[in-house]
Amino acid sequence: MANSVAPIRRSRRRLMALEMFSRAIVRPPAAVGIENRHVREILVVELWNIGDVVLLLPFLAQLRAMFPESKVTLLARPHARIILQGSGLVDEFMDKGDAEGNWLSLNPLAGEWGELWRLRRRLKNRRFDLAFQCRAHVREHFILAMSRAKRRIGIAFGECDGLLTDAVEVKDPHGHKVDDWLRLLSVVGGPVQATPQSLCLSEPERLRARRFLERNGVSQTDIVVGIHPGASVPEKRWPLRRFAEVAKHLSSRDGVRVMAFVDPEGYGSSIGELDGVIPARVRLREMMALLQRCTVLVCNDSGPMHLAGALGVPTAAIFNEGIARWFAPLGESHELISSANLQSDEMTGSAGGLEAIPAEQVLSAVDRLIARKTRR
Repeated sequence: MANSVAPIRRSRRRLMALEMFSRAIVRPPAAVGIENRHVREILVVELWNIGDVVLLLPFLAQLRAMFPESKVTLLARPHARIILQGSGLVDEFMDKGDAEGNWLSLNPLAGEWGELWRLRRRLKNRRFDLAFQCRAHVREHFILAMSRAKRRIGIAFGECDGLLTDAVEVKDPHGHKVDDWLRLLSVVGGPVQATPQSLCLSEPERLRARRFLERNGVSQTDIVVGIHPGASVPEKRWPLRRFAEVAKHLSSRDGVRVMAFVDPEGYGSSIGELDGVIPARVRLREMMALLQRCTVLVCNDSGPMHLAGALGVPTAAIFNEGIARWFAPLGESHELISSANLQSDEMTGSAGGLEAIPAEQVLSAVDRLIARKTRR
């Protein structure tokens, strides 16, 4: 405990310095009354992973419904532009291709002031009426301050809340991320009734996916089970040997074809080498088109899980204990699996966490999903 005191104090001093720096370069925040019909420019900040962008869909749909004539700009990593292509929910993407340097990975507490300054130059001539962010992170608060938006709306977390005009408290710290985003809209009279949004694929993209499957002997009547064993961090990954057990069992069934998605770095390639399994090492949009053809996706808590949910594909998703409620995929036809669901006699050996989840538990979830899907 004693060793943590000095770092905490340094962190607080840096936060205070950051807020003072922000106040020196932008006007002091004040809640400015602005009628919704006068809102012309909206900034949304989401600098995180694929799944975070997908979970932004309901919020973006709300913005379109509430501000149909406004221009929505999304400050995000390059994958957001790829994922949301054709959705019509974003008018302008600002990613690292739009500015010198990789300012999307900046850490203001580590002294990366040069990247901050370049981003400030990019934002300073914009006239945003509203700006939103939904993470208790000093970087996002600072970026909203630099946007000079008339109203800067974000999640309250104490430190640097003074950079916002509207710091919104999260009532349920265990609530879903989508609910946190929608809660921000209470400041501007929302949320409202809005058409649910899914990801968009073009007909040429669907055609290429069909041809890929045809070349691998998949018929239109086959049940296709996708397997994606990767995740953004190793701690989220169910062991590969268990994914292999699931793949072997399912590929032995008549009328079932198994397709294994391989990460760009090659993670999961061993699953694709199993007899009867189709390896798919494809780019993001190609993966989305192939996911849409899947009857079920077996996966970890990952970006592909969220993509599948937004495409209406049921998932058997394997979570670390205690976080499924926060980051469940969009839609309701999913089986969320964690060691918290297991009885002691179901535990695999003496292992805990993801290691404790047996292949039989996941196969049972897949069977339930297939049965529900084929009954429709």
